[in-house]
Amino acid sequence: MRSIKYIACTVVILSSMIQVSSQTGSHRLKEQQRSIQKRIENTKTLIKAARNSKQLTMAEIGIIKNQITYREELISNLNYQMRKIEDQIFHTEKEIEVHKNNLKKLKSDYAKMLRYAYKNRKTEYKLLYIFSSNSLSQSYRRLKYLQEYASYRQKQADRIIAEQKKLINKKAELNATNIKNQELAGIKSTEKQNFLKDQELQKQELGKIMSDEARLQATLNQQEKKKKRLTAEIRKAIEAELAAARAKSGNMAMSGFKETPEIKLASKFFETNKGKLPWPVAKGEITGRFGKHNHNVVKTAVVENNGIDISTTKGAGVRAIFKGEVSSILVIPGAGKVIMIKHGSYRSVYSNLQKVVVKKGEKVETKEEIGQLLVNGNTSEAHIEIWKINSDGTMAKQNPEYWIFGR
Repeated sequence: MRSIKYIACTVVILSSMIQVSSQTGSHRLKEQQRSIQKRIENTKTLIKAARNSKQLTMAEIGIIKNQITYREELISNLNYQMRKIEDQIFHTEKEIEVHKNNLKKLKSDYAKMLRYAYKNRKTEYKLLYIFSSNSLSQSYRRLKYLQEYASYRQKQADRIIAEQKKLINKKAELNATNIKNQELAGIKSTEKQNFLKDQELQKQELGKIMSDEARLQATLNQQEKKKKRLTAEIRKAIEAELAAARAKSGNMAMSGFKETPEIKLASKFFETNKGKLPWPVAKGEITGRFGKHNHNVVKTAVVENNGIDISTTKGAGVRAIFKGEVSSILVIPGAGKVIMIKHGSYRSVYSNLQKVVVKKGEKVETKEEIGQLLVNGNTSEAHIEIWKINSDGTMAKQNPEYWIFGR
């Protein structure tokens, strides 16, 4: 009996530990699922806006590609949730089996006690049992035994009721878990269908763009020229800043970039927040990655991006990714207006703006709106770059994806 109780307790304790761990993991997976579904809704909005435009853009392909990736992530998340639920079902079934065995054993013991009680139900038998004792002490022990036996029998009845309740609760839990698993299976089936539709849509839109090869190549050439002009103007603006700083210090012979205590402190604050900075737009999708790589549509074309491109809603507002001072405002043909913000030895650069709402020398706060994007059809595209000025005066471009908060 002790051995059975020990095994039963062990199973229940282990199952409870697994259940608590499973609930924590399930909550995290649910949060992840909601986050992915939110991103999918965002891409759907952007795709719809792009498709309503007469001008088909390569950014649309990038958005569809992101949506396919998110659907893959969601399906993977749902698969993992279903595996965890199946594990939970398995352990709940084991617990039910333990409770059934306990109940069977308790009922068996209780039936024996009832049979014994029935045989000795007459009061005179109990009195005879007590008075036939050899001593007063033995009589007292026999009386206590009869009282404890009656109490134990009542406790056994209470245990049976408690065990029956546990069994009912566990069966209800199992039923709820099975329903949850079926719901997830339904969502997964829908997402698989949507995944295939997105792949077909990507294929169709890609075909449309690739059918006009001349226009595609012209667009690529235009974008490359715009990037080169932007890079040249950024370098020119930073060099002008350094020259102005040297003139202010009265040491025109000074070379490189002198970091004052204030600049060092501002740089440190900026670096401390790496990976935690907000997006420059309220919502959007990265459709142009940093660095040198094959084009996401024309695989034979190699592009080099000094920052990242984010497709967003039409004429969306652009905000500062960190507090700082507006160091330059530029106007570049093809790149619209450009804002450069100083964060110590770092510079964040925002281009493709049609409107600027800040002035040079103005202090701005994190997430403060600084301008509005140019409109391209029914969508807009923000371009952001981050540069670091080294002590020798050279400039190093940074990957903004490493600095802004991932989502």
